[in-house]
Amino acid sequence: MPHAIVRAVRAAVVACALLSMGTAVARAQALFSHENMPGPQYAIPQPDGVAADVVPTYKIKISNNNLVGLTVTNYGFYGNNFVSRSPSFEYPLGTGFEHMVRGGLWIGGITDYNDSDPHATRVTTGAVDGSQGSASAAGTEYSPAGNVIIERSRLENSKVFSPLAVSEQDFVTDFNDFPAKSSVTGGEDHLPLGISIHQEAYNWSFSRFANFIAVSLTIKNAGRTLDSLWVSLYEELASGPKNAYGTWPPSASSGGSLGGWYNKKLMRYDDAGRVLAEHYCRSYTNGLASCDDAPCPPWVGIQLLGVKPDTIASKQITMYIANYAPGDTTRDQDFERYRLMSSGHITPPDSLLPGVASESRLNDPVSFLGVGPFNAIQPDSAIRVDFAFVGGATYEDLLENAKFAQLAFNFNYVIPTPPPSPRLTVVPSANGLDLYWDDSPEQAVDRTSPAPGGKDFEGYRVYVGRENAVLDQVAQFDLVDTTGFNTGLSAITLPDSVEINGQWYQYKYHLSGLKTGFRYFAAVTSYDQGDEQIESLESGVTQNQLLTVPTPSSAQSAGSSVTVFPNPYNVEAEWDAGRLVGDH
Repeated sequence: MPHAIVRAVRAAVVACALLSMGTAVARAQALFSHENMPGPQYAIPQPDGVAADVVPTYKIKISNNNLVGLTVTNYGFYGNNFVSRSPSFEYPLGTGFEHMVRGGLWIGGITDYNDSDPHATRVTTGAVDGSQGSASAAGTEYSPAGNVIIERSRLENSKVFSPLAVSEQDFVTDFNDFPAKSSVTGGEDHLPLGISIHQEAYNWSFSRFANFIAVSLTIKNAGRTLDSLWVSLYEELASGPKNAYGTWPPSASSGGSLGGWYNKKLMRYDDAGRVLAEHYCRSYTNGLASCDDAPCPPWVGIQLLGVKPDTIASKQITMYIANYAPGDTTRDQDFERYRLMSSGHITPPDSLLPGVASESRLNDPVSFLGVGPFNAIQPDSAIRVDFAFVGGATYEDLLENAKFAQLAFNFNYVIPTPPPSPRLTVVPSANGLDLYWDDSPEQAVDRTSPAPGGKDFEGYRVYVGRENAVLDQVAQFDLVDTTGFNTGLSAITLPDSVEINGQWYQYKYHLSGLKTGFRYFAAVTSYDQGDEQIESLESGVTQNQLLTVPTPSSAQSAGSSVTVFPNPYNVEAEWDAGRLVGDH
């Protein structure tokens, strides 16, 4: 990468002058090849590296590298429709704060579908209003192009490291809007536009980059000429405290005093950042202060990052909000959905406010955010549209995190990065934990760093906590040089490398004063030197965070033929989550 561009990227992180950065760095888009068939029949392309005889299979992956836990599929659906308590769109990951029932890709346009049906209006949907708890694959009009979602990482000590990776955790897959399907969303049978979608999801675990997942969609015309194409992301954002509900999917009876999950959605829209936001608002009477949002305080949003090869400035934006209404006959036909997508209308985000105690307001908004039109898309050509799933502690924090998502897109996801967190293992002992980690971060290369060879490692930090979303720093060690505390690494360096379960470790740190029998989360991060343009960056604790329970080792237990655990037993102990005596 040219040095001037590298320095511009690093300076942009510091200044965060995200909306005036100019042209983004070019990154080649690898498009999959296939035979283009005339009329309504299309050859099914296979993703790179997938054999032609592979039977397409519906697959999902759940991101777990940063603060956003998002279910991603290979059929144009996002979230899990609340079929399980696994993250649908959980933020921060590990807190149980859930924020989306379902999302889906909507693509609509005009196509010469065949000679007898020229200029047909078609819309392919990945999800529409529907019942929670149902299988998501049954509600999409897209079909997988293969049977895998490839996971890869730029972290050199990751098991899925790949030089092709863009972020710390990529999910890469392909799907099509063909063949045609009988009705899966109600209203009418699905007839395809003839498009193939290459989807890549990216995330990072450090700084504000840890608060979003970017989804890049390369949409290729696999059929006849397409015109007036619009691309939208539909979603039912609905925040709530998942762990407070005794049964799942959530119901009014299982939520205790919280009541039902829905009708508590406060929506906002930031036009400058193209961010549609949602927040838990239990009772709305007089502005945000009246929301009673303590059960689920975070904000989340869907962000339109940009388009290629054109620009957002040359397009229209549609932001649509309506009340949840499965089977609504005003939006169950392709021409009706296309009319909404292509309207360029911004729905007032306060048009469907959440309920209040003094009146029966049953507003339950669903929404989509879209961009278009893309005109005269010829066979075998492609466009690209990128979105982001973003979270924040407050609305203002959400918008700041969205700026970093925009930064990543503007530079085609080539951003300054810290060294990766080291490989880590934890060995429990009585009232303590022994942390062992390797020295792999010391050889990591940051492509944007001015340090010699891009190697800018500076030191390690040790974290521990009772909750996986709240870890405290308990130690720090760094190189003896011109920056940092200059503690050196000798206090943690082992006399000789130690092998544990086939992995060699060079460092050890003992955590003492812990409670035997209680669970703890531990992590070791690494950080870089920083320079005159950007502060020191630290890897994310989520990269190697481990759950462990301090317990006596076999040597510590020697001499006793019987061990009582836990001792003493307390029916009200913090670690014992049973609600009834018989559950303990």
